[in-house]
Amino acid sequence: MTPRERVLCALHHEEADRVPRDLGGSVVTSIALSSYRALRSQLGLPDLVPRVMETVQQIALVDDDVLEVLELDVVPLFANPATLPTVIRDEADGGQAFEDDFGATLRKPPGCHYFDWCEFPLREASLPALSRLWWPDPDDPARWVGLRERALALRAATDRAIFGMAPCGHDLFNQWFRVRGMAAALEDLLLNEEVAEAFFDRLLETILRAQTHFLDAVGDVIDIHFTADDICGQTAPLISPALYRRLIKPRQARIIALIKAKTQAKVFYHSCGAIAELIPDLIEMGVDILNPVQVSAKGMNTAALKREYGADLSFWGGGCDTQRVLPFASPEEVRTEVRQRLRELAPGGGFVFNPVHNIQPGVPAENILAMFSAVGAHDYRERG
Repeated sequence: MTPRERVLCALHHEEADRVPRDLGGSVVTSIALSSYRALRSQLGLPDLVPRVMETVQQIALVDDDVLEVLELDVVPLFANPATLPTVIRDEADGGQAFEDDFGATLRKPPGCHYFDWCEFPLREASLPALSRLWWPDPDDPARWVGLRERALALRAATDRAIFGMAPCGHDLFNQWFRVRGMAAALEDLLLNEEVAEAFFDRLLETILRAQTHFLDAVGDVIDIHFTADDICGQTAPLISPALYRRLIKPRQARIIALIKAKTQAKVFYHSCGAIAELIPDLIEMGVDILNPVQVSAKGMNTAALKREYGADLSFWGGGCDTQRVLPFASPEEVRTEVRQRLRELAPGGGFVFNPVHNIQPGVPAENILAMFSAVGAHDYRERG
């Protein structure tokens, strides 16, 4: 099988020649820059300055030599940068900062690994303040110039599955936090619902327009399409299921419906945390793939998830606990963890191997290689 055939076979709930694997196919399945550099060294590959896939998380765009050595099956496809690119500035204390598409300020203090939102542009929950908020332009022509030609060239150059990611945001709920700050945003959902809904409606329109441009250009070229909204914490949803179903889900459903109308690609949905309670909602909306399958969160037992939802949903992730096992365990303990997850998630297809979310800084390269060696040794006949 080619890598693309292998991934599509799994996503059609069939067992391929081996379990497909991903590292670097998307902004939530990649690896931190420092860990990537250490991994290259452990693999005996030339040292290089990693290309940045995504600025906020400081994750790497995985190079072809790593794709080959680790036998990875997925590559990403992004839209072009906006006309006004992100400008990162150095600060007096040695840190860095930039403003995002909504006018929020993100900073990376000295010695830190990531950028984080620290100044929020929507200072008050009012309709006049909302009307003054800066918005990204989903119709910016710079994002689409040559995109189809680039996508077709990628399709011709690789037999790996192509993972599409449109610009201008993917998430409604999380973006509300990024313009208001998390505490105020949560309060507003109850105390200033009119403003929150007005924001969601404007953002929904922005997302739909950007998705339309992207999918009109490459919807027939990509194999998987990215959506995301982190709606859960470690132990439960961040808001009540009833509030989610009233404010967020109907708008998410419109995004997914548009994607389904524009492409045959499988819809990939990312939400960290304890999302088991809301999986039926995702399936109802048409989500095909759940990521990252955070095995350390409450209710995220992989055997139970596969048993209950494996006929309707593919799992992309969950291959190794990145909170406790991958960074801190021994290589043999990593292999034991991976073998368990494979036994529980791989049978019958419907599984693409990836650890839980991006591999973080400080993870031993030996553990990363132990993880992928365990995947390579897996036999589908090993049942959970």
